[in-house]
Order: sequence, then structure tokens, then C-alpha cells
Amino acid sequence: MKRLFFIGISSSILPRKFYFRIPLTTGWITRIDPSLSSAREKFAGAIYCPTDGSGDARMFTRNLAEYCATQLGVTFLYDTEIRDLETSGDRITAALTNKGRIAGNEFVVCLGVFAPRFARKLGVSLPIYPIKGYSVTMPIGDKHQAPTVGGVDEDNLVAYARFGNRMRVTATAEFAGFSKTHKPQDFTHMLRATRELFPQGADFGQPDYWAGLRPMTPDGLPIFGRGKRFANAVMNLGHGHMGWTMSAGSARIVADMVKRTEPAFNPEGMLVKAV
Repeated sequence: MKRLFFIGISSSILPRKFYFRIPLTTGWITRIDPSLSSAREKFAGAIYCPTDGSGDARMFTRNLAEYCATQLGVTFLYDTEIRDLETSGDRITAALTNKGRIAGNEFVVCLGVFAPRFARKLGVSLPIYPIKGYSVTMPIGDKHQAPTVGGVDEDNLVAYARFGNRMRVTATAEFAGFSKTHKPQDFTHMLRATRELFPQGADFGQPDYWAGLRPMTPDGLPIFGRGKRFANAVMNLGHGHMGWTMSAGSARIVADMVKRTEPAFNPEGMLVKAV
């Protein structure tokens, strides 16, 4: 059975007037990414998304944090556990942590999969559930024929992208509570599918396995807004596996809410509901 692909990241092959989604024949697939040539006969076709992109979320976040700390005077408190909240009337006055009391005028709740436990103290019930996801990252050497364009194998639900001298592949999601444990067998399916596409794509003998928890909502939409119990707590939650993708837009919405101005993006349908 032949597969359908989604491939992205801008290419100079197609005219700039084409954007969003473009159906491709098998010939065009390998013109956009020659590394798929050895698997060409497996394709039924592809959808090309020239305005899509991929990147290293961890690197982006680290660099953003450094910029905020050095250029904007932001203080980051790592390895700090919030144990309780100090309140007065309808306002939170401080977060009580294992490193002391931290006072503030406005508080943003962005605790990922752990948010529901904490949010009940704020009078908010959150439909956020931990969904376990897996990825594997492999080094790319000079002789490897790695992908130059990120893509998704729809039949196998495997996504891949190149980050410099590394290739990352992700697939599989499951309900596993708060466990982040994993074993090599958990990655068999995604590695088999990737080898079929890119037999010489990376060093498959040096896999770096990872598993983490995604804060998913039933409809896949994030949650913003203020609860009714405390007027100075703003939610920024439930982004699932699209956290980095939606981070900039979410930050704009939350910043506007903290400033108590009309959000630049309409959050209708994504506002928190009080208990």
C-alpha cells in the first residue's frame, strides 16, 4: 500500500505565489526533498506546505530565557516548587515556595499536566490530561542522506525533522498517567518506518530516546482567562503537543489579559470555566 505524506518548510523550487497546501505527484516529492528518492515507489502522493517550518524548541527556549534575563531584567527561579498560595479576598498576594515567599500583582498559571491539581485552589476545574509522547533523536554524519524538509508519514503517524546534524522522529501517544518511563521497544515502530523512508538518513545505531507528557484537552484547544475566585490569576494551559507552535500567539493573548486590554487574538471558545 502506498502512503500519503505531508511535507513542509519553504523550498525555492516552487514559485513564491504558492502557499499553504499544494498536492504533489511522486516526481515533485523527490524534487523537493531528494533524500526520499529511495522510497519513491512507496508514495501515493503528498501535500506540500511551503509555509510550514520546524525547529528546536529547547534551543529556542534557552536562548529566549537568556535574552529575557540579560536584556529585559527577568528573574527565573529554577528548581522552585510552589507549595501553596497566599491570598487576601479575591486576590493572590504571593506564591509560597520551597525557597520562600514570592509576592506579585499578577500571576500566570502555566503548569502543564500538573495544572488541574493546582487550579482547584483557584476555583477552576481544568479538563487537561497527561498524554505520553515519544521521540528519538539520531546523529547525522557526512555520508548520511538525511531529510532536508520536515514531514509526516500519515499512514504510520510518524513525523520527522532535521535539526542541523541531528534527525528527530516522533510518533505514538498514549494514556499512561504521569509516567515518563520508556524502553527501546517503544520506539520500534517509528524507527522501522523511518528506516523505510531514509535507509541512510542517520546513524540508527545511536538513538537518543525520550518520552514526555503533553497537557491535552478533549478538543485540542488551549485554555486562557481568569477564574472567578481570584481576579489576578490568568490561565495559559492545555496546548498539548502544539505548545511551541502556539506559544507566541498564546503569549500575546496572556500579555493582553495581564494588562487588562482587549486581546490581539480573539480567545472565544478557549476561555476557562469556573467551578
